[in-house]
Amino acid sequence: MGFIASRYRCWCHGFANDELKKSIMLRVKIKSICLIICLVSTSLLGQELYELSDCLVFTLNNSPELTAEILAQEKESISQYERKSSFLPQVDAFINYHNYFNDLPTYIFPQDEGSNLAGIPLTGPYPVPLGLAHNLNTGFEINQTIFDMNFFGNTAMKQHFHSYQEIKLNIAEEELLYKVATLFYQIATNMEKDAFLDMNLGRLKKLQPVVRLQVEQGFAKQTDYDKLLVKTSNLKSKKNKLNTGIKQQLSYLKFMMGMSQTENIGIEYNKDAGLNADILSVEKGELLEEKMLEEQRELLQMNAKKINADYYPRLNAYAAFHFQAQREQFNFFNADQDWYNIHQWGLKLTVPIMRGLEKKTKKEVSEIVDSQLAFGLEQKQTLGNLEYQNAIVELEAARIEQVSQRENVELAERVFDQSELSYEQGTMLLIDFLDAEATLRESKMIYATTVLDTRMAELKILKASGKLKELVNQ
Repeated sequence: MGFIASRYRCWCHGFANDELKKSIMLRVKIKSICLIICLVSTSLLGQELYELSDCLVFTLNNSPELTAEILAQEKESISQYERKSSFLPQVDAFINYHNYFNDLPTYIFPQDEGSNLAGIPLTGPYPVPLGLAHNLNTGFEINQTIFDMNFFGNTAMKQHFHSYQEIKLNIAEEELLYKVATLFYQIATNMEKDAFLDMNLGRLKKLQPVVRLQVEQGFAKQTDYDKLLVKTSNLKSKKNKLNTGIKQQLSYLKFMMGMSQTENIGIEYNKDAGLNADILSVEKGELLEEKMLEEQRELLQMNAKKINADYYPRLNAYAAFHFQAQREQFNFFNADQDWYNIHQWGLKLTVPIMRGLEKKTKKEVSEIVDSQLAFGLEQKQTLGNLEYQNAIVELEAARIEQVSQRENVELAERVFDQSELSYEQGTMLLIDFLDAEATLRESKMIYATTVLDTRMAELKILKASGKLKELVNQ
């Protein structure tokens, strides 16, 4: 009876202190709101906000990954031009000096001719030393291809090669935009969760002076106040961990975008606005991966024709201008000594007759690769349709879940408002109030995750339909 009477007196005395409690809680609310406004204003000071389209445009213009891809394509283009340059005139200059430091080269004449040269009868071949000790040959040579079937094959491949490069770059851009958009929504979701934690921390902090006063006046236990402190500390730890993750994600986002890490940027995001109001009606187009495989098949077939071109004759023209000098001493710059010129031009026709099994093997390999590409194209088309259908199913399920979780949040908010009112009136224990607060926080966290799932499903639809780049213009 004494305990009941004591609780009754405390309850009655609590009514007398209702105005004091409300006054304290009101002042704490005002201080908390002012603190949050100050923190937000400070964090946004000098910060540039980026919407999703801003991030995507910046990425296309500055991404190091795309820069690396463009440089690689420039290298491939130069290699293509290098192969074409082999059909242009080839001019080489040369100079060759040699010295016979021991004996001169010897030419052996038959016996009869040797006898005539020597002026006496000989009994055997007649060796005759030829030339002088110092010899210098210089000049230049010109070679020009007149006819080669490979030249026509290279010219035809050039256009398809440029198309292939363009598609490859577009694929790299689309993959990067998808990663940037995914990271953007993850950051936005985590920032929204951080805002929820801020709101809950503000509520818990404003309760601390109230509960402390209740403990001092005997209306609450010390353990209640300790539980409140523990819960506040746990939320702070969650918030710090979440903030660390957001900073890391922002750093990686800036890296992918090609932005300096010293830039202070923020995310501007409307969670209630979808990527496309009619996204479920978006028709699937031809994917870039499918186009790339088609271009690869075209290039492979043209390369097979180049293999056949090796069976055709090749005609080359050449010209040579040679200048020769021989000296007993190294005095080639003496203008009184003679130089001997040897000039010529000609045509060279090369007719391939037999190259073993080289060309046959190349053709067989080319046919196998073509079959692989055809099979890969068929599989890519099947997989693309499957991914598109799965993305639609995933989006429909995510939207249903989002509506359900939004209703849960509304219900949790009503429960929390009623719990807060009951606690202020002294008809609810602190632990029950904290449970209601935790339920509301968890509901909002889950809802934020379902919104993220919806956005990710929308991204998958746009990617599977080949319309992901439309986000740049939104």
